[in-house]
Amino acid sequence: MNSKDIISKVKKAYDIIARLHKTKVKSAEHDHRFIEKFLALLEPNQNVLDIGAGTGELSHEMGTKHLLKVTAIDLSKKMVKIAKEHYPDLNIQLMNITNLKFPPKSFDAVFANYSLIHIPEQDIVKVLKQIHKVLKFKGYVYFSLQKPTSKKQKDGFYDVVYQKQVKLFINLINENEIRKYLNKAKFKVLWTGLRESDKKTEFPFDKLFVAARKM
Repeated sequence: MNSKDIISKVKKAYDIIARLHKTKVKSAEHDHRFIEKFLALLEPNQNVLDIGAGTGELSHEMGTKHLLKVTAIDLSKKMVKIAKEHYPDLNIQLMNITNLKFPPKSFDAVFANYSLIHIPEQDIVKVLKQIHKVLKFKGYVYFSLQKPTSKKQKDGFYDVVYQKQVKLFINLINENEIRKYLNKAKFKVLWTGLRESDKKTEFPFDKLFVAARKM
């Protein structure tokens, strides 16, 4: 299956699960310490791009709690619609991570929460280079990723825990791989973090967190 078909299937899947996603997914609660560690690098009024913002909770929090100027994007029309319903002041728009339509050096930071995981391996560096382009000099980037827990786990389509008839493509990425990708795209890794999954609500992979800076 080619990259275009994979992204199309991911988009359709998120359109289907959008309403349940808002109520069922609690990953941000588990990830809070890593998110806050990253946001501590930023200053109020800095411009942040939230890639794969979903239903908007974290975008809204970054804007209201941390006083950041947030631009949010998501590839799912249903996700964007729900975000606008709940956070009418949020600047969120329909856009794909593989085609960022912003001028160079537009943002002080990019926040990519479980969005890079849906990009096939052959396109990862290309996407990272787009992120690099829209970041200002020495801008920061944050990724939350899905890391395999065994050699048997491979990239592919996996059942959504709370709606098993829906499958999402997951690119499983370990720390060595993301460091290699980021180095090719001219980013310097600042720190990494790791936690186990909540098997009741999340995919059965470890969660890997990475903060990096544009070189």
